[in-house]
Amino acid sequence: MNLVLVESPAKAKTIEKYLGKDFKVFATLGHVIDLPKNKLAVDVDKGYEPEFVTIKGKAALIRKLKKEVPKDGDVYLAMDPDREGEAIAYHAAQSLKIKNPKRITFHEITKNAVLEAVKSPREVDMDLVTAQFARRVLDRLVGYKVSGLLWKKIRYGLSAGRVQSVALRLIAQREEEIKNFVAQEYWEVYADLETSDGKVVRFKLVKIESKRFKADNSSIIEEILQDIKNNSFNIVDVKKGKRAVNAPPPFTTSTLQQAGNNHLGYSAKRTMGLAQSLYQQGYITYMRTDSQNMSKEAIEAFRGYIGGVLGKEYVPATPNFFRKKSKLAQEAHEAIRPTDVTKSGSQLKGLDPQEKKLYDMIRNRAIASQMSQALYDTFNIDAQPENTKQTYTFNVSAQNCTFEGFKKLWNVKFGKDDEDVQEISKIEKGDKLENKEIVPIQKFTTPKSRYTEATLVKQLELLGVGRPSTYATIISTIMDRGYVVKVEKKLAPTDIGMLVNSFLVNHFNRMVDYKYTAKVEDGLDGIAEGKVKYEPFIDKEYKPLMADIERIDKEVKKEDVVTFEKSDEKCPECGSEMVVKLGRYGKFLSCSKFPNCKGMKSLENDDFVLDENKYVKETKCEKCGKDMIMKNGKFGRYWACSDYPKCKTTKPLMLLEKCPDCGSNLVERKGKWGRSFTGCSAYPKCKYIKKAPKKGS
Repeated sequence: MNLVLVESPAKAKTIEKYLGKDFKVFATLGHVIDLPKNKLAVDVDKGYEPEFVTIKGKAALIRKLKKEVPKDGDVYLAMDPDREGEAIAYHAAQSLKIKNPKRITFHEITKNAVLEAVKSPREVDMDLVTAQFARRVLDRLVGYKVSGLLWKKIRYGLSAGRVQSVALRLIAQREEEIKNFVAQEYWEVYADLETSDGKVVRFKLVKIESKRFKADNSSIIEEILQDIKNNSFNIVDVKKGKRAVNAPPPFTTSTLQQAGNNHLGYSAKRTMGLAQSLYQQGYITYMRTDSQNMSKEAIEAFRGYIGGVLGKEYVPATPNFFRKKSKLAQEAHEAIRPTDVTKSGSQLKGLDPQEKKLYDMIRNRAIASQMSQALYDTFNIDAQPENTKQTYTFNVSAQNCTFEGFKKLWNVKFGKDDEDVQEISKIEKGDKLENKEIVPIQKFTTPKSRYTEATLVKQLELLGVGRPSTYATIISTIMDRGYVVKVEKKLAPTDIGMLVNSFLVNHFNRMVDYKYTAKVEDGLDGIAEGKVKYEPFIDKEYKPLMADIERIDKEVKKEDVVTFEKSDEKCPECGSEMVVKLGRYGKFLSCSKFPNCKGMKSLENDDFVLDENKYVKETKCEKCGKDMIMKNGKFGRYWACSDYPKCKTTKPLMLLEKCPDCGSNLVERKGKWGRSFTGCSAYPKCKYIKKAPKKGS
């Protein structure tokens, strides 16, 4: 009897279908050993040796798995084919005290792939294991040491991470650009012209006489409109050409995350979770990869499917191959594709609706990658109005699709070449077009928009920061820490996020430098390839970090860090200038003489208006009789005594509606996962929770 160990029960269940009665398959449920959470757990005096411990709750599992280790058979470690999978395999072998374990990897969980892997096992690759340890140790050293300084200089409970801090910097930097952007007015003029076949095409004014058209006020536009009026237009130049659009490559980890966000609205974390499930069920190849290649067998299967189902004209003369643009993680050798091209999502068992959508997107993209080019006739057309004082040249770039090619299956826009390209079938020089309407449009320059998850992933990959398999964790981490929130599906930094970023940029510039962070990733790759040694690598990163921390701890005062900006307000206690600071529950005004003077004022948003038909209005403090004022804290709005900090009385913002169980006022609260609900203000004495109405009722 032989034993096969994998990470997840779903993967174990799938593999069991392919192996015979001579194999037992069990799951380790991910890592069994890791660094403990409550201490540094890295011995910096002994070569940065990590102090790994058994994860809480895994001891019983290890005892159970030890009993399954065969005395005569072999043990196969079938964890994922990447560095983390290699580390899980190594720790599993160490914990179970397995002698001569056999490491097997496969990039798709199919019968053929699993059986072939069993035939050609290898030893655990200690270079890959060491590279994973180096990443884990370096992240722990940076996070633990810098977070401790954040606690001292800003507030307790904050944390920083090596790669997450760079992602935060990108988001904060974009926010500063948006804040400082000054919009400028400009105008565009369009002519809607009707062709001989009745199609209306929109032309854009590009030249007046021989000069490029540019207008920044409406008076110029009025003169143009008066001159053109309802004049007909003549086609004065037509440049014809051919355009071929190549099929897109199949998905890699980063492009899958981008497409999941852009086309399906999934977060990077959600996309990777769904892809993991599809992989473990054997429906797609391994989803952590930067490769755009597909195996020879897969390409042949795809080409056969395209020719048989879509038509031979959709099969290119030779297979499509794609050159890898990124130098990121080299942990898998195939792009993400379906393991069986003939099956759509609706034909697969056990998939929920979101998994089906993601699977079909992966399948369509992979099939499209082996399809023929899309072909177009292109037109670049100049038109001029008749009988005008000046010569006005209007232009349009148009096209006519002559063969849809891969776009039959993957019809999405590809960059600027496809943006607002109008379809037109025929047009010739000398044609006269009817002027249907002249459309002047006032516009203002706009800053770059905030990052979405998709555009942030794209930028991180472009900069070489992190690895594709870590992007989902990076984004979820900075959101969980409260540094970033989503506003209309875009990533915006919070006040505390901006403050932490400012602190790191001003004092740890090396740590959040994009090029430096990319070089660290190169070093980790070097360890994985056996070219870089572990201890010198960590030493080179850790010692400069500690020197920075010691210097900053001495030189930087907390009061300087938490101060945002000056204010025109005067201190109510001593009359000195006040400054805007960030406290635990948001911004507030503090005396510039602090700590000698502790005068402070609230900085509440005056836009809030209390709905007295819904909420109870508190007027006087029950303890001291002073006025009660509305404040905004970590858990929302509440009432507080105006004589704070002398009187610390607070009361929740209560509803007029009464609890049906005890008669107390109800309050609006947020649960553990951020969901809002209405409960009794007398909790925990009364645990009434108002049920939300059903949808459609």
